[in-house]
Amino acid sequence: MKGYMMNNTEMVEYEDQRQIVMNPMDATPAQFRAGLDRRKENRDTLMDWIRSALVEGRDFGSIMIRGQKSKPSLLKPGAEKIAGMLGLIPRFPNLKEYEESAISGNDIDLIILKCELHNQSGEVVGEGVGARSCEKQDNGDLNKALKMAGKSAMIDATLRCAGISEVFTQDIEEMAIPEPALAKAQVIVSKEDIDLATEKQTIAVRNLIDHPKVRPDEKRKLHKLLEDEITKAKAKEVLDYFYGQSQYINGEWVKQTRGALDDR
Repeated sequence: MKGYMMNNTEMVEYEDQRQIVMNPMDATPAQFRAGLDRRKENRDTLMDWIRSALVEGRDFGSIMIRGQKSKPSLLKPGAEKIAGMLGLIPRFPNLKEYEESAISGNDIDLIILKCELHNQSGEVVGEGVGARSCEKQDNGDLNKALKMAGKSAMIDATLRCAGISEVFTQDIEEMAIPEPALAKAQVIVSKEDIDLATEKQTIAVRNLIDHPKVRPDEKRKLHKLLEDEITKAKAKEVLDYFYGQSQYINGEWVKQTRGALDDR
Protein backbone atom coordinates (compact mmCIF):
# COMPACT_ATOMS: atom_id res chain seq x y z
CA MET A 1 0.00 0.00 0.00
CA LYS A 2 1.45 3.36 -1.02
CA GLY A 3 1.11 6.69 0.80
CA TYR A 4 2.55 10.18 0.67
CA MET A 5 4.34 12.48 3.14
CA MET A 6 5.29 16.13 2.90
CA ASN A 7 9.00 16.98 2.72
CA ASN A 8 9.21 20.79 2.87
CA THR A 9 7.15 21.68 -0.19
CA GLU A 10 7.38 18.28 -1.91
CA MET A 11 4.98 15.37 -1.63
CA VAL A 12 7.09 12.21 -1.40
CA GLU A 13 5.78 8.75 -2.25
CA TYR A 14 6.63 5.97 0.22
CA GLU A 15 5.85 2.32 0.70
CA ASP A 16 3.71 1.24 3.68
CA GLN A 17 6.04 -0.73 5.96
CA ARG A 18 3.36 -2.24 8.20
CA GLN A 19 4.34 -5.75 9.19
CA ILE A 20 1.99 -8.64 8.46
CA VAL A 21 2.32 -11.25 11.20
CA MET A 22 1.47 -14.76 9.94
CA ASN A 23 2.34 -16.68 13.13
CA PRO A 24 1.05 -15.22 16.44
CA MET A 25 4.27 -16.32 18.15
CA ASP A 26 6.19 -13.98 15.82
CA ALA A 27 4.23 -10.92 16.98
CA THR A 28 5.63 -8.42 19.45
CA PRO A 29 4.79 -9.14 23.11
CA ALA A 30 2.40 -6.19 23.13
CA GLN A 31 0.61 -7.40 19.99
CA PHE A 32 0.45 -10.96 21.28
CA ARG A 33 -0.91 -9.88 24.68
CA ALA A 34 -3.50 -7.62 23.06
CA GLY A 35 -4.61 -10.45 20.76
CA LEU A 36 -5.00 -12.88 23.67
CA ASP A 37 -6.95 -10.34 25.72
CA ARG A 38 -9.25 -9.59 22.79
CA ARG A 39 -9.90 -13.27 22.08
CA LYS A 40 -10.52 -14.04 25.76
CA GLU A 41 -13.03 -11.21 26.05
CA ASN A 42 -14.79 -12.28 22.86
CA ARG A 43 -14.88 -15.90 23.98
CA ASP A 44 -16.32 -14.95 27.38
CA THR A 45 -18.99 -12.95 25.60
CA LEU A 46 -19.81 -15.90 23.32
CA MET A 47 -20.05 -18.30 26.28
CA ASP A 48 -22.37 -15.89 28.12
CA TRP A 49 -24.60 -15.76 25.05
CA ILE A 50 -24.61 -19.56 24.69
CA ARG A 51 -25.67 -19.99 28.33
CA SER A 52 -28.50 -17.50 27.96
CA ALA A 53 -29.72 -18.29 24.42
CA LEU A 54 -29.48 -22.07 24.03
CA VAL A 55 -32.33 -24.12 25.48
CA GLU A 56 -31.74 -27.55 27.03
CA GLY A 57 -33.78 -30.25 25.33
CA ARG A 58 -33.96 -28.32 22.07
CA ASP A 59 -30.52 -26.86 21.34
CA PHE A 60 -28.51 -29.28 23.48
CA GLY A 61 -29.22 -32.21 25.74
CA SER A 62 -27.87 -34.96 27.96
CA ILE A 63 -28.75 -38.57 28.65
CA MET A 64 -28.43 -40.74 31.74
CA ILE A 65 -25.52 -43.19 31.58
CA ARG A 66 -25.21 -45.56 34.53
CA GLY A 67 -27.24 -43.19 36.66
CA GLN A 68 -25.18 -40.10 35.80
CA LYS A 69 -25.88 -37.25 33.42
CA SER A 70 -23.68 -37.32 30.33
CA LYS A 71 -21.71 -34.40 28.96
CA PRO A 72 -24.15 -32.05 27.13
CA SER A 73 -24.44 -32.76 23.42
CA LEU A 74 -24.86 -29.93 20.93
CA LEU A 75 -27.86 -30.53 18.67
CA LYS A 76 -28.50 -29.19 15.19
CA PRO A 77 -30.76 -26.27 16.27
CA GLY A 78 -28.08 -25.14 18.73
CA ALA A 79 -25.34 -25.38 16.11
CA GLU A 80 -27.48 -23.36 13.69
CA LYS A 81 -28.00 -20.67 16.34
CA ILE A 82 -24.29 -20.40 17.10
CA ALA A 83 -23.28 -20.34 13.43
CA GLY A 84 -25.95 -17.74 12.69
CA MET A 85 -24.86 -15.53 15.58
CA LEU A 86 -21.27 -15.66 14.29
CA GLY A 87 -22.45 -14.83 10.76
CA LEU A 88 -21.29 -18.18 9.35
CA ILE A 89 -22.90 -20.06 6.47
CA PRO A 90 -22.56 -23.88 6.21
CA ARG A 91 -21.56 -25.39 2.87
CA PHE A 92 -21.09 -29.07 1.99
CA PRO A 93 -18.53 -29.18 -0.86
CA ASN A 94 -18.66 -32.96 -1.50
CA LEU A 95 -22.43 -33.46 -1.12
CA LYS A 96 -22.90 -33.11 -4.88
CA GLU A 97 -20.62 -36.11 -5.49
CA TYR A 98 -22.94 -38.37 -3.47
CA GLU A 99 -26.00 -36.96 -5.19
CA GLU A 100 -24.52 -37.60 -8.64
CA SER A 101 -23.44 -41.10 -7.61
CA ALA A 102 -26.97 -41.90 -6.40
CA ILE A 103 -28.50 -40.57 -9.63
CA SER A 104 -26.12 -42.82 -11.57
CA GLY A 105 -27.51 -45.82 -9.73
CA ASN A 106 -24.41 -46.63 -7.68
CA ASP A 107 -24.75 -48.39 -4.34
CA ILE A 108 -23.74 -46.12 -1.49
CA ASP A 109 -23.13 -47.35 2.02
CA LEU A 110 -20.49 -45.30 3.85
CA ILE A 111 -21.04 -41.54 3.63
CA ILE A 112 -18.41 -39.02 4.78
CA LEU A 113 -19.56 -35.43 4.35
CA LYS A 114 -17.44 -32.36 4.85
CA CYS A 115 -18.94 -29.13 6.18
CA GLU A 116 -17.28 -25.76 5.65
CA LEU A 117 -18.34 -22.67 7.57
CA HIS A 118 -17.98 -19.57 5.40
CA ASN A 119 -17.95 -15.98 6.62
CA GLN A 120 -19.66 -13.14 4.80
CA SER A 121 -16.62 -12.74 2.53
CA GLY A 122 -16.81 -16.37 1.43
CA GLU A 123 -13.72 -17.42 3.35
CA VAL A 124 -13.65 -20.80 5.10
CA VAL A 125 -13.21 -20.24 8.84
CA GLY A 126 -14.21 -23.68 10.12
CA GLU A 127 -14.43 -27.29 8.94
CA GLY A 128 -16.01 -30.49 10.22
CA VAL A 129 -16.68 -34.05 9.08
CA GLY A 130 -19.67 -36.33 9.55
CA ALA A 131 -19.77 -40.06 8.73
CA ARG A 132 -22.75 -42.40 8.39
CA SER A 133 -23.36 -45.99 7.36
CA CYS A 134 -26.48 -46.12 5.22
CA GLU A 135 -27.11 -49.83 5.80
CA LYS A 136 -26.09 -50.27 9.42
CA GLN A 137 -27.49 -47.04 10.84
CA ASP A 138 -30.38 -46.07 8.56
CA ASN A 139 -31.63 -49.39 7.11
CA GLY A 140 -30.65 -48.40 3.57
CA ASP A 141 -32.40 -45.01 3.68
CA LEU A 142 -29.89 -42.92 1.70
CA ASN A 143 -31.78 -39.65 2.15
CA LYS A 144 -31.77 -40.03 5.93
CA ALA A 145 -28.12 -41.07 5.95
CA LEU A 146 -27.11 -37.97 3.98
CA LYS A 147 -29.07 -35.70 6.31
CA MET A 148 -27.60 -37.29 9.42
CA ALA A 149 -24.05 -37.12 8.04
CA GLY A 150 -24.59 -33.46 7.13
CA LYS A 151 -25.94 -32.71 10.59
CA SER A 152 -22.94 -34.34 12.27
CA ALA A 153 -20.53 -32.49 9.98
CA MET A 154 -22.11 -29.12 10.76
CA ILE A 155 -22.10 -29.73 14.52
CA ASP A 156 -18.46 -30.84 14.30
CA ALA A 157 -17.52 -27.70 12.34
CA THR A 158 -19.35 -25.44 14.81
CA LEU A 159 -17.70 -27.05 17.84
CA ARG A 160 -14.26 -26.65 16.30
CA CYS A 161 -14.77 -23.13 14.95
CA ALA A 162 -16.23 -21.75 18.18
CA GLY A 163 -13.79 -23.70 20.35
CA ILE A 164 -16.47 -25.15 22.62
CA SER A 165 -15.63 -28.86 22.52
CA GLU A 166 -14.93 -28.79 26.25
CA VAL A 167 -18.53 -27.68 26.82
CA PHE A 168 -20.43 -29.84 24.32
CA THR A 169 -20.04 -33.18 22.61
CA GLN A 170 -22.12 -34.35 19.63
CA ASP A 171 -24.28 -37.20 18.31
CA ILE A 172 -26.18 -37.82 21.54
CA GLU A 173 -28.56 -40.13 19.71
CA GLU A 174 -25.67 -42.49 19.06
CA MET A 175 -25.07 -42.70 22.80
CA ALA A 176 -28.67 -43.14 23.87
CA ILE A 177 -29.53 -46.57 25.26
CA PRO A 178 -32.91 -46.96 27.01
CA GLU A 179 -32.44 -47.51 30.76
CA PRO A 180 -34.90 -50.47 30.77
CA ALA A 181 -32.73 -52.21 28.15
CA LEU A 182 -29.68 -51.72 30.34
CA ALA A 183 -31.46 -53.14 33.35
CA LYS A 184 -32.77 -56.11 31.36
CA ALA A 185 -29.30 -56.92 30.07
CA GLN A 186 -27.92 -56.71 33.63
CA VAL A 187 -24.79 -54.89 32.49
CA ILE A 188 -21.87 -55.14 34.91
CA VAL A 189 -19.70 -52.03 34.87
CA SER A 190 -16.04 -52.42 35.71
CA LYS A 191 -13.83 -49.71 37.19
CA GLU A 192 -11.93 -49.67 33.89
CA ASP A 193 -15.11 -48.53 32.09
CA ILE A 194 -15.22 -45.37 34.22
CA ASP A 195 -11.58 -44.45 34.90
CA LEU A 196 -9.82 -42.26 32.36
CA ALA A 197 -6.98 -43.70 30.28
CA THR A 198 -3.48 -43.58 31.70
CA GLU A 199 -0.94 -41.16 30.26
CA LYS A 200 0.83 -44.08 28.56
CA GLN A 201 -2.43 -45.25 26.93
CA THR A 202 -3.29 -41.72 25.82
CA ILE A 203 0.12 -41.24 24.20
CA ALA A 204 -0.19 -44.60 22.43
CA VAL A 205 -3.61 -43.68 21.05
CA ARG A 206 -2.37 -40.22 20.00
CA ASN A 207 0.58 -41.78 18.18
CA LEU A 208 -1.86 -43.77 16.05
CA ILE A 209 -3.04 -40.49 14.50
CA ASP A 210 0.39 -40.06 12.90
CA HIS A 211 0.71 -43.71 11.86
CA PRO A 212 0.90 -44.01 8.05
CA LYS A 213 -1.29 -47.13 7.98
CA VAL A 214 -4.19 -45.56 9.89
CA ARG A 215 -6.94 -44.36 7.52
CA PRO A 216 -8.18 -40.73 7.52
CA ASP A 217 -11.65 -41.70 8.81
CA GLU A 218 -10.02 -43.65 11.65
CA LYS A 219 -7.80 -40.67 12.50
CA ARG A 220 -10.89 -38.45 12.80
CA LYS A 221 -12.47 -40.95 15.21
CA LEU A 222 -9.28 -41.09 17.26
CA HIS A 223 -9.24 -37.27 17.47
CA LYS A 224 -12.83 -37.35 18.73
CA LEU A 225 -12.07 -40.01 21.34
CA LEU A 226 -9.17 -37.97 22.72
CA GLU A 227 -11.26 -34.79 22.80
CA ASP A 228 -13.95 -36.56 24.85
CA GLU A 229 -11.52 -37.91 27.49
CA ILE A 230 -11.01 -41.54 26.54
CA THR A 231 -11.44 -44.21 29.26
CA LYS A 232 -9.05 -47.04 30.08
CA ALA A 233 -11.47 -49.60 28.61
CA LYS A 234 -11.89 -47.70 25.35
CA ALA A 235 -8.14 -47.05 25.03
CA LYS A 236 -7.44 -50.78 25.49
CA GLU A 237 -10.11 -51.61 22.91
CA VAL A 238 -8.58 -49.19 20.39
CA LEU A 239 -5.01 -50.38 20.93
CA ASP A 240 -6.03 -54.05 20.77
CA TYR A 241 -7.87 -53.40 17.51
CA PHE A 242 -4.92 -51.74 15.78
CA TYR A 243 -2.01 -53.65 17.30
CA GLY A 244 -3.63 -56.94 18.36
CA GLN A 245 -3.69 -58.52 21.81
CA SER A 246 -0.58 -59.61 23.68
CA GLN A 247 -0.01 -61.58 26.86
CA TYR A 248 2.89 -61.41 29.32
CA ILE A 249 4.40 -64.93 29.42
CA ASN A 250 7.66 -65.95 31.11
CA GLY A 251 8.98 -62.43 31.34
CA GLU A 252 8.11 -61.23 27.83
CA TRP A 253 5.11 -60.02 25.82
CA VAL A 254 3.77 -62.61 23.40
CA LYS A 255 1.34 -61.59 20.67
CA GLN A 256 -1.89 -63.57 20.79
CA THR A 257 -3.95 -61.99 18.00
CA ARG A 258 -3.12 -59.90 14.95
CA GLY A 259 -4.18 -56.27 14.78
CA ALA A 260 -5.67 -54.27 11.91
CA LEU A 261 -2.29 -52.69 11.13
CA ASP A 262 -0.68 -56.10 10.69
CA ASP A 263 -2.83 -56.77 7.61
CA ARG A 264 -2.31 -53.42 5.86
